[in-house]
Amino acid sequence: MNISRVALAVAAASGMTLSACQQAPAPAADEKLAGEASAPAATGNGVMREEAVPTATSSPAAIQSQPGPEGITFDLLKVAVTGDILTVTVNCKAEKNAWAYMKFEEISVIDDTTSQRIGVLKDNAGAWMGSPLAGKDRIGLKCSPNGILWVKFPAPPAGSKTVSINLPGVAPFDGVPVTR
Repeated sequence: MNISRVALAVAAASGMTLSACQQAPAPAADEKLAGEASAPAATGNGVMREEAVPTATSSPAAIQSQPGPEGITFDLLKVAVTGDILTVTVNCKAEKNAWAYMKFEEISVIDDTTSQRIGVLKDNAGAWMGSPLAGKDRIGLKCSPNGILWVKFPAPPAGSKTVSINLPGVAPFDGVPVTR
């Protein structure tokens, strides 16, 4: 009889442990899609776990925005020096189907301190350092709804704090701080 009481106590304790480890049912898929946040769930070891809710990714904030041809807006996203190379990244966007084409020879950076024009770099094989390419000598970029282009230049001197960026057919981006 003493053993049956112990067995009963163990069985009761096991039942309580199992019920404590069970989690509430997960929310239905349509609830997650509707954007409703689910409550944190217990993991059984006292740690609370939250379901990851996907969020829309946003593009980085524009340093400056300028109008371009065919209703395209150009957002300057990055002007940064790494080593001896200045990288410029631009997003173009348009409401309607629009493409932007630019010859590398017409793209430049002006060092605001020295007033020197700096042209796009070429690699050891003589190819322009920029993308997306539309042939050997130009960028071709679909801007609807968005398109990213980047171009590399020789870095201005370390004392130069700002540059002006010139893209053909686009209003200039003047006095842009350089990140080093």
